[in-house]
Amino acid sequence: MLGWRRLQEGRLDEAEGHFRRSLEMDPARVDALNGLGSVYLSWNELDEAAELFQMAIQMAEPELPRRRRRTGWHDPSLRPYLRALYSLAMTRIRRGAVEEAAGPLEDLIGWDAGGLDGEAFLLLGQCRQRLGQIAEAHALYEKARVKHVHAWYLHGLTAYLMGHLDEAARSLRTGATLQPEVAPLVAFHPQVRGLSVDSADEAHRHAVRFVDSTAGLWTADSRKFLRDVLSSDRALAR
Repeated sequence: MLGWRRLQEGRLDEAEGHFRRSLEMDPARVDALNGLGSVYLSWNELDEAAELFQMAIQMAEPELPRRRRRTGWHDPSLRPYLRALYSLAMTRIRRGAVEEAAGPLEDLIGWDAGGLDGEAFLLLGQCRQRLGQIAEAHALYEKARVKHVHAWYLHGLTAYLMGHLDEAARSLRTGATLQPEVAPLVAFHPQVRGLSVDSADEAHRHAVRFVDSTAGLWTADSRKFLRDVLSSDRALAR
């Protein structure tokens, strides 16, 4: 717990020490492997992080409740496994191995119907979209938007790419209403590229990270469509 706390605080060296000490005391402690992998992921040492998450998955698998699939995060016997799957997928995405990232996310959703509050649906949708599977991505974003506000933007984007313009406009408007910080950043990217995330505003930090991580999913035409939607809404308001 100290390791996770220090990791959240950004004190990575201390976090690493706590996780290593935990593994010395109990080499089978799966979440200590997850924590150590998360430290390496924060350091962008992706090969080491992936190896640690794969070890965590292998160690957690024998303890899985085989007769109780889809019990989700609230089942303490599942949490280390779900965390390892999610973290391995994130590591593979960071390495550009999008197709390889899909497997862990699909397995995670098989155990957790909520997809860790929509995050797994959102990430898997991005994987599918990057692989050119737009309809599959659209369906995943539809599930993600129940819990994840950012998914409204990507749901609108994929609707636009499929030619469903009315649906696209509705979803983009909803996203702009629920999380207005994201809309101008997406609409005018890459002009806004490089905005600092060192802000006291938590919503701004999340918006910048989201826009940077999904920039490659948007086309010039889809950005223009978003700008047109925002402009028409402002005109109606006046």
